Amino acid sequence: MRYTEEEIKSIWLDFFKITDYGKTLMGIPHQYPDVRSLYVNYEDIVNYSTIYAEDFNRDLLEHPDTYLQIGEQAIREFLDTNLKIHLRITHIPADVGEIRKLRTAHLGKFVSVKAIVRRSTEVRPRLVVGAFRCSGCGGITRVIQESQRITEPVKCSVCGNPKPKVRFKLDLGESTFEDYQSIEVQDMPESLRGGEQPQRISAVLEDDLAGMVVPGDRVVLNGILRAREIRIQNARSTEFRMYLEVNSIDKEPAEEDIAEELTEEDIEEIKALASEGNVIEKLRDSLAPTIYDMELIKEALVLQMFGGVPKRMPDGTKIRGDIHVLLVGDPGTAKSQLLQRMADLAPRGIYTSGKGSSAAGLTATAVRDETGRWTLEAGALVLADLGLAAIDEIDKMSATDRDSIYQAMEQQIITVTKAGIYATLMSRCSILGAANPKYGRFDRNTPLTEQIDLPIPLLSRFDVIFKVLDIPDKDRDREMADYILRVHLVGERLQLGEEEAIEAQQLQKIPPELIKKYVKYAKKYVFPTLSEEAKSIIEKEYLDMRALYEKTQTVAITPRQLEAMIRLAEASARARLSDVVTAEDAKRAVRIVKYFLQDVSAEGGVVDADIITTGTSKSKRQKIARLRDIIREISEISHYAKKKDIVEMAIQDGLCTGSARECEKEIEDLLELMHRKGEIIYDKRGGYRLV
Repeated sequence: MRYTEEEIKSIWLDFFKITDYGKTLMGIPHQYPDVRSLYVNYEDIVNYSTIYAEDFNRDLLEHPDTYLQIGEQAIREFLDTNLKIHLRITHIPADVGEIRKLRTAHLGKFVSVKAIVRRSTEVRPRLVVGAFRCSGCGGITRVIQESQRITEPVKCSVCGNPKPKVRFKLDLGESTFEDYQSIEVQDMPESLRGGEQPQRISAVLEDDLAGMVVPGDRVVLNGILRAREIRIQNARSTEFRMYLEVNSIDKEPAEEDIAEELTEEDIEEIKALASEGNVIEKLRDSLAPTIYDMELIKEALVLQMFGGVPKRMPDGTKIRGDIHVLLVGDPGTAKSQLLQRMADLAPRGIYTSGKGSSAAGLTATAVRDETGRWTLEAGALVLADLGLAAIDEIDKMSATDRDSIYQAMEQQIITVTKAGIYATLMSRCSILGAANPKYGRFDRNTPLTEQIDLPIPLLSRFDVIFKVLDIPDKDRDREMADYILRVHLVGERLQLGEEEAIEAQQLQKIPPELIKKYVKYAKKYVFPTLSEEAKSIIEKEYLDMRALYEKTQTVAITPRQLEAMIRLAEASARARLSDVVTAEDAKRAVRIVKYFLQDVSAEGGVVDADIITTGTSKSKRQKIARLRDIIREISEISHYAKKKDIVEMAIQDGLCTGSARECEKEIEDLLELMHRKGEIIYDKRGGYRLV
């Protein structure tokens, strides 16, 4: 160290006198214990050190234990008080920055890491000074606790008798405790390069820091890196585990600083790109240039990255702006590749699988830590807060996630009530899901709801659903083969040198890094409002589709699809960096929603939104009603209705068209659906009867 302990104290006292921190200190005793810490910006220490105390700021980072301990002594001396007031340093320079860069060289030094909170325990009391009562004289001996195990006195400070002549009992009323919380943090998902695994580290929050963060929070932790011995089957090991003793927390603001890293040059480049025109088409073509065609799907995914504008109503109700998209289709149609690409490009994007998720799953859960106590652990949707969660094989998620994800998609919160823990975590993210048909390949003649293993309430919460089919077509197959071969040829030439790499630029119109910056800028600064023309277009389309009920007796569109149109229109304006949603944006949103409804929820050429909102179309409801009458008629004669008799009577009534075998299969499926819903029961005599 450059300075002695007395010099360090003198410098701290001088720092408090010269700067405004002295005035702040004077007010703390009047606010104690609500305020128990003095927060000092490291930049102010640097400025002071430059003028008055050379290298004082550098020594603070190298020897934080000594400097902080003496600094707190200086605070008490400055205030002439015995109150325990902490000295907390904020905005430490990020020489490390990421957990995976921490090494043994950083042990005992002041470090700063940017991380996301993955797990947290409840706030517990921890013994700081133990008051031990002597069994001989009844006197109290106080011992400062410096380790995880309780340290008892060697002898009584009153009568002087040592152990084992006397025994000591901890007097809780006379002992001193402080709040204590343990958390686990991991590297930010967006800071990872392809294939890198996020590293985790435990962190300790003491006194007034305890309880400041919850799982899902993005924070900058400033603290001292420590090492803790690892015991293997109660034997001492040469390996130690690193953990962070947190001195201060710079909590990352939710939305305000999402684009804080953008430079003036970046902003100029972003505005220039937007002013060129056709920016949405350029973004679409740059989203996944190696994937052939799928233009409408890519366009919708571009809008999903930008999202609509979230709104808070006067009564506190929130309307989400995030757009949820589901891709359903045949294997080998590049769904997973699209998801991974979106997770790479979208700010705060996370890619996960519904099948291979961790103990916390996709939402959040309570798990036991190494001590056997329950802690709260965040899942993928919480970690993707204010970003995008790409969930592959979403149809294979666990039952627990399935129950929790409804709330996450609409209210954008996740509540955990388990093991005495009740917590509400934020999950304000867009969800991009991918699912395969239950029977391997998509059947165009069967409704989508019957082909994927997703509950109808969950399916109805997606703003847009796309079917991605692999149908042999001579001309399209030739074009796709040519395109894929050309992509591979570009990849080969790219390794040969810069001249051949020029051709590769044709595949990537906008660089990935610029796309990510563009989205960050738009989400921070652009909040478009609907123009009268845009309102008129969306309203007319909605009312026209609702009016179809008079002709078809089916509900062609619901208010959920109306909100989807609004969100897509806002996202379109945002993608153009426009503060106004124009007619062009409204038409784009209408086109996407109408395509989705026609493609997914049409039956016999008639759009029926009930297929995705209730799982049962109007025609199917009518057939079930007639089957109910048939079973009732047959049961009045023979007390129960055999399947053979039901099928014969249904065919005679013209309940279905097609061959006898197709009709029999359709009626069997309807009977099975009625049985699952509890409308009929299967009689042991081999027939059906109404419940």
